[in-house]
Amino acid sequence: MTRPVTLFTGQWADLPFEEVCRLASEWGYDGLEIACWGDHFEVDKALADDSYIERKKETLAKYNLGVWTISHH
Repeated sequence: MTRPVTLFTGQWADLPFEEVCRLASEWGYDGLEIACWGDHFEVDKALADDSYIERKKETLAKYNLGVWTISHH
């Protein structure tokens, strides 16, 4: 059984989400574990804007990445 190899975005929170997606894709990752800081995933925006999550999903798809975990430590 193969498992996706993902990158935790927390250590890259100083970079824009799309840049992290681009880099992760170039480095061969299958997806991301998205941190809830920086602009990677903002819970308040997701709750306030019905299109927020869809835009995040579109960015991930643009770089052929999946997401299995959202982290809030």
